[in-house]
Amino acid sequence: MKYLGRKIVFFLIILIPFWSFLVWFFYPKTELPGLILDKTVLESSGVEHRSFNWITTNRKFVKPDGSQYEISEDYYGFFPVNRPEYVVKDLTVFNNADLDSMARDMEYVYYTDAYGVYTNEWVYGRDINERSRLVYGGLSEQSYKLFEKMFRNRKLTLTEFNNLASPTPLQLRFKMQRLLELDFTGWTGRYYHSLDTLLNPDIPGWMRRLHRYYYKKPFDYPDIPGMVFVHETERIFVLQMDKDVEHELPIINTGEYLIDQYNLPEFIRYPYWFDVCFAKDTNDVFSTYKIHTTERGDSIMASHHLPNEFPAIIGDHQEHLRWYFCGDWADSPTPFGLSYFKGVQFMRKFFYNNRDDLDRKKFFWEYYEPLVSGLFNDYIDVMDSLEGPRPLPPVHRNYIPYYRRYNIPLPDVDLIASGRVYNPNEVLGSEYKERAYRDSVLQAEREEASRTGYYIGQYGDTVFLTDKEMMELEEQTRYENSMQSRRDSIKRRRLDSVRGVGEFADPYRLIKIDSTYLRGGRIPVNIPLTKAEMKRRAQMKAAAEKAAQNRAEAIVDSMLDSESGASDTEFEEEDPAPQNEELSAGFNSTNNRPKSTRPILDKRYKLGGRLPSNFKAKDFKAPEEIDAMVYQGESPEPKEELPADNLSQENPNTTESQPEETEAPAQEAISENSGPRWHVIIASFPDKAMAEEFVRRKKKSMELLYVAANDTYRVSYANFEDRRSANKEVINLMTSYPDAWVLKVD
Repeated sequence: MKYLGRKIVFFLIILIPFWSFLVWFFYPKTELPGLILDKTVLESSGVEHRSFNWITTNRKFVKPDGSQYEISEDYYGFFPVNRPEYVVKDLTVFNNADLDSMARDMEYVYYTDAYGVYTNEWVYGRDINERSRLVYGGLSEQSYKLFEKMFRNRKLTLTEFNNLASPTPLQLRFKMQRLLELDFTGWTGRYYHSLDTLLNPDIPGWMRRLHRYYYKKPFDYPDIPGMVFVHETERIFVLQMDKDVEHELPIINTGEYLIDQYNLPEFIRYPYWFDVCFAKDTNDVFSTYKIHTTERGDSIMASHHLPNEFPAIIGDHQEHLRWYFCGDWADSPTPFGLSYFKGVQFMRKFFYNNRDDLDRKKFFWEYYEPLVSGLFNDYIDVMDSLEGPRPLPPVHRNYIPYYRRYNIPLPDVDLIASGRVYNPNEVLGSEYKERAYRDSVLQAEREEASRTGYYIGQYGDTVFLTDKEMMELEEQTRYENSMQSRRDSIKRRRLDSVRGVGEFADPYRLIKIDSTYLRGGRIPVNIPLTKAEMKRRAQMKAAAEKAAQNRAEAIVDSMLDSESGASDTEFEEEDPAPQNEELSAGFNSTNNRPKSTRPILDKRYKLGGRLPSNFKAKDFKAPEEIDAMVYQGESPEPKEELPADNLSQENPNTTESQPEETEAPAQEAISENSGPRWHVIIASFPDKAMAEEFVRRKKKSMELLYVAANDTYRVSYANFEDRRSANKEVINLMTSYPDAWVLKVD
């Protein structure tokens, strides 16, 4: 008898999925008409809104006709057919009366993703991690109007990551920001389990190129976890595990209201894309992202005007009807088949790997599903008692937006949507979308014809090519390939010339700092010189070298004539003073002492500054690297910024040698220093007069230091007894002197 009982219990456990499905099948339906907007759909599975459809199916939310919401049909946005063919069902076909009717009849809207679809990933089927031109995407005016009308009618409105960023036009972004009472900073971030591009193919190519452009060095990091932050104005920085962050993943800290109301965990990891937004009203912040940074990581984030904790959920604290999720939360790989089982949430721990940091299914089961289900349950309880309309949120005039607060130029959304390549002859906007589709179809027909000898015509008929047409097509294809290769080569030459890297790097280039850009985070803009300017500078350089050689020979001749008959020993013992301007060239201009009484007759002698013997090109860092090194307490030898008053500075790339001196002068400071001091250096000059003129124009009390090893005069803004105080002063001076660094003087 006891064995029979065990068998019954065993079969009951085995049949649990069956009983769960039966309960779901007979569970009462809830009529809840609504709208899902998703413009980033590359396949019928609808990954970007899959998590939300899982909830509507599991909770038996149905349309007015009683049917369930289908992932591949019941949404507005991009509908893939057969590459490159597609169908768009957009809100742009509705007028104001239609939108009023929709806002009156529907109970919710959920804008999951407006990032869009691009030619590289849809038309050509190439790497989706590469930048390419926009085919379809971005919020439209009708999308905003519907969201606004739903808000006014006190309906449930939800949206999340990548509905405010490109390619949504700026004017619609500003409207949505006021409606959501938030401020989008333009920063997005993501966690990567490995920063090594060879081991982690998820790091996109455009991110690596942006890193090379911004820092003048490749995206070369070890095989360690980290986070990458990217700004829409093409700035980037990387936080590395142990060096910059103590915990490799962003942590979502949830407030008391959501914990008590929906039983959400207080802390949970989030391993995917997120954006940085600020709430205009702090009462609207229901949870936050926490980046557990080190002291160095805090400094890096502070240099880009970012805190290490920022909102994750921004909602309507008054009525709890408007919500913005600061991440790509609806994108989840959770199996959709589990939505047909009632009570499957109690078995959720069997459906994810808690030890895998990259497993986003845990975030869905433990956070997203109970949160969204709870929001809909609360709305269903009160939706019959809500009465509209209600006014728009206040303007918050005392709040200064991020872009205006730090004087950041607004991004060019059209350039971003066109692949970040500027071409004045390119057609942008809606006209370009039509042309992109037409060109993609022609390209597909041409590829099909070159492979099979026929293609499907405009009206569905099969068009066969003759032998002559095949030959012409092959010749045209070869010609276009060669022309494209030539254009790519020319473009690569130009980029290498402008950026000063690669095989075709231009040695004559001027680096200028754009002072209208963000204070404290400026991007070096490389301006190539014209051929005429290069020729003129080469001629001036040759003439200066010739004149210097002539002066040196004249000095030697005059000295030999005046000392004729004297022995080498007598010559060395004499220490004559300069008698004319020509002879003064042989004396040190710093202290009016002769460099050497014995002339040096080396034919390689050239006048000018020389580099120290231990100089290496890699010792000169970019401004961004200097900042990062200063946070570590190092004192680099940076590239000095050209001052605004056109004072020339020493060239760190000079490779010309000076005559060998009989003995190297000791390091000399213009001002007297007692004991070792840490000086904050803001500028460096090859000549004392230039340095004094720089200090005079700044009209501040500064100190001049002469560094004999580099033969330079450096301007000290202040000096301290310890390095920590000097580093703090460097951080305070980043706005005015972004290239400042710390130098120890004994």
